[in-house]
Amino acid sequence: MANTARESLHNRRGLLRVELGLLGEADASAALALSTAEGWNQTLEDWRRVIRLEPSGCFAARKGPRLIGTVTTTAYRSATAWIGMMIVQSDFRRQGIGAALMRLALDYVHSLGIANVKLDATPEGQPLYESRGFTAEAEIQRWQGVARTAANPNPQHSTGEPYLPLFALDQAAYGADRSSLLKQLIVEGLGRPLLVHSDHGVPAGYALARRGRTAKYVGPIVATTASAVGQLLDGMLARFAGEDVCLDLHRNGLLAPEVLAAQGLSKRRILTRMRFGLWSDAGAPPSICASAGPEFG
Repeated sequence: MANTARESLHNRRGLLRVELGLLGEADASAALALSTAEGWNQTLEDWRRVIRLEPSGCFAARKGPRLIGTVTTTAYRSATAWIGMMIVQSDFRRQGIGAALMRLALDYVHSLGIANVKLDATPEGQPLYESRGFTAEAEIQRWQGVARTAANPNPQHSTGEPYLPLFALDQAAYGADRSSLLKQLIVEGLGRPLLVHSDHGVPAGYALARRGRTAKYVGPIVATTASAVGQLLDGMLARFAGEDVCLDLHRNGLLAPEVLAAQGLSKRRILTRMRFGLWSDAGAPPSICASAGPEFG
């Protein structure tokens, strides 16, 4: 794929020339300005991370030197790919830029031989994705509030490296190998991963957290039992007691909204998880309790 492609799009003011090409780490600050204008929680490091993970699969729309649109992809080996960070600056919407960026993203993941693609759609973006052939799969809820210290915050902090049992647990739960992403989240996260073990000594769940622009982001949370996810949630809330936290709840998972409400968190928005191409349960099993983020699933 060429690094840049040019498209001429028309709007009411005449000819609009937009350059489409790769989004690089040098664009991270301009991309952060776009996501901040949308009220998103992503930080500069979040942008750098998603670009580092898939440097050939993140794309930009530019009007001259000005960044006006973005989209990113994250490929989980050949199993599935995730599309995220889809933004078109408000002044340039409804002019075909979002559709052009989506074509680049889909062409890229298909060039890797990946037949299953997923994303978390905002209500504003869902019509675009539906027009491209995406279908709704699940509901994702953003919950946020001030963390409280729980009664029994007793998960263990993981020790030592590599985190092979954690990666194995995640792959079995998620249905795809996310170890490259998880390695970065562990290194760049806030504190060591929290782990819960079963009676047989094997991991029954884990949770990670990282900085956000407006709130600490808790996720992913993966657990094989409701008891394990309860312990992980308590542990994370204790870690950030008194601070604003948020997480993206997988509505089909083992973590119930009532548990979050009882902890003083409130539902802030709803996203729709959507699929394109062949069916896959990647990211869908009940053990996926909270997302790694809308850009990662």
